[in-house]
Amino acid sequence: MKKVWDIIEFILVLLVFSCIGLAFMACEDRYLTVEKRIIDSENKVPVYFYAEAEQADIDTWRPVFTYYIYLIEEGNYDAYFHAYCMQGDSIIWSGIQPIKIEGGKKVWGEYVSDASFAPQNIANVTPMAYVSVEY
Repeated sequence: MKKVWDIIEFILVLLVFSCIGLAFMACEDRYLTVEKRIIDSENKVPVYFYAEAEQADIDTWRPVFTYYIYLIEEGNYDAYFHAYCMQGDSIIWSGIQPIKIEGGKKVWGEYVSDASFAPQNIANVTPMAYVSVEY
């Protein structure tokens, strides 16, 4: 009788662990998939840029972005220079400029924003940018 009970217990434990194993295999982590798409370099291009403050009107300034892009892959691409300014954790201005990229060629460009900021904010504003490409 003890052997029969041991065999039934072994089968039940095997069944429970099999169900747990199947449950783990069926689960997927959607966050990792989304994160992979965000950092995927197929639609992003490395860009070097700098921004300068230029006087916009009396007692206001605007950021002027200068960028340098190089795409290794051959071909012509529609691309966009995305510029934005942050103050603390908030985006206070953003703009997009279409650009033309040819693979294997360097592209220098400038984006003069239409933003207008008060002079006291110049020390607290962080300019940021990236380039996106449509293949």
